[in-house]
Amino acid sequence: MNILYQFNEAYAPFAGASVTSLFEQNRKAGEITVYVLGEGLSKDSIRRFDELARQYERTIIFLNADAAMERMRELNMPTYRGSYAANLRLFLTDILPEAVERILYLDADTIVCDSLAEVYALDLGEKVIGMAIDSLTKRHKRDIGLTQDEEYYNSGVILFDMKRWRQAGCTERIIDHVLHVRSHYPAPDQDLLNVCCRGDIFRLPIRYNLQPIHLAFSYRQYHCFFGQKSYYEKEEIERAVKAPGILHFFRFVGEFPWHENTLHPDRAAFDHYIALSPWHDYQKKKAQVGTVLKIEKCLYRVLPRGIFIMLFKLSHMLFIDRANKDSLKKKTNKNM
Repeated sequence: MNILYQFNEAYAPFAGASVTSLFEQNRKAGEITVYVLGEGLSKDSIRRFDELARQYERTIIFLNADAAMERMRELNMPTYRGSYAANLRLFLTDILPEAVERILYLDADTIVCDSLAEVYALDLGEKVIGMAIDSLTKRHKRDIGLTQDEEYYNSGVILFDMKRWRQAGCTERIIDHVLHVRSHYPAPDQDLLNVCCRGDIFRLPIRYNLQPIHLAFSYRQYHCFFGQKSYYEKEEIERAVKAPGILHFFRFVGEFPWHENTLHPDRAAFDHYIALSPWHDYQKKKAQVGTVLKIEKCLYRVLPRGIFIMLFKLSHMLFIDRANKDSLKKKTNKNM
């Protein structure tokens, strides 16, 4: 089983918790090789990952992505928060060994709750990658050129069929799109995958990318305000909530599970695995958020969920609007 992570030094402890959960929940698996695309990792972080690999008798390989990063700079690929690292997974053909024919990518902000054997072995048919549908997107599809009948997928968990990815020339399609159609998006890697690989994406079961909104709100509450034309059925979501395969954190009311005094619905799972990891000495800090998110957190504490989710949707729409404006500003500045 080949697993891929991508993170920078700031996210190393959280990735450490995720890898620990992967190893814990997959003790019966045969071979597991974890590939790491690290950005600015310290010697101490690398030492801790090596310790983790020895503890579970698994293999962790740190990949050199310098050539891919340089290629992105030359192509003027979009950045995310000033870094090209977010798009590295779009250039896996330049980075991974040719012998890797299938690999499961996991964001650093995930916790594995069950064996991954079933999802790893999924038959993608003629599709190139497998992803779960994003829980919060409806309006955003229009902004990036997708129709409301098309699905928009979340890039936090991606099952790559590398053989088909290479055959379909997906990296080249993405490069061509950036150079000749559109270069900047609010969520660069995720939007590029959805636009450039449309029609080639297999829908993963929601239990392998269970998102905070599914835990914080009932299906009825979610569907009233974020319901999409094509989404998972109530029964599948409810089964996933009872038996998740992979939890994907997302920022929730301005916080992640690693923040102090967080209300994040995934905090217990994160706390459990960070304590088992070589980062058991991690000290939580307060989230650096503005007044609006502080008010949002207070309202989440006191308001009925059905009322709060209306405000949550409004907050999310404002976030999307800001992201779109920032993306448009980058595009305008590039063309000046």
